[in-house]
Amino acid sequence: MTLLLHPTKIKRVLFGYWLMVPLLFGVYILTLATVKQVSVGTVFTSIPSLTLTSIVVLLLFFQLFGLYIMNNSSDCRHSLLGFYLKFNMVQQLLSVNIPGFIICLLFYRSLLDDKEVVVLPKQVQWTVYSLMGFVGLLTILVLWVRSSL
Repeated sequence: MTLLLHPTKIKRVLFGYWLMVPLLFGVYILTLATVKQVSVGTVFTSIPSLTLTSIVVLLLFFQLFGLYIMNNSSDCRHSLLGFYLKFNMVQQLLSVNIPGFIICLLFYRSLLDDKEVVVLPKQVQWTVYSLMGFVGLLTILVLWVRSSL
């Protein structure tokens, strides 16, 4: 079981999950448009909740990019990677993505409880913080619009 909980393996699972969900959602949208014999744009304009969900699903690509650029980060909870995972756990909960939350939690728990060993370049740090701000802002905006529907 500890081999399964190795940070590298869980990172790959999270990477795969964040990659597959948007792709499967895209296949679902194309299938729905084909079955209803309408364009994809018509599907989005006729079902507003589906449009909001697609925004949240497409945010997974941005989160995936953040995980990708932190490839050389240390496997410690008190590093930028640990902070990024905590942020993503909150975001996944707010967007009601329970499997994503569980995988993020498992990944965070698999990290070492040490101080950061590897310091990432400032450009990578700013990119990650910008991504977190963008994802957080869009998530809050989508939640606000969803609550008003």
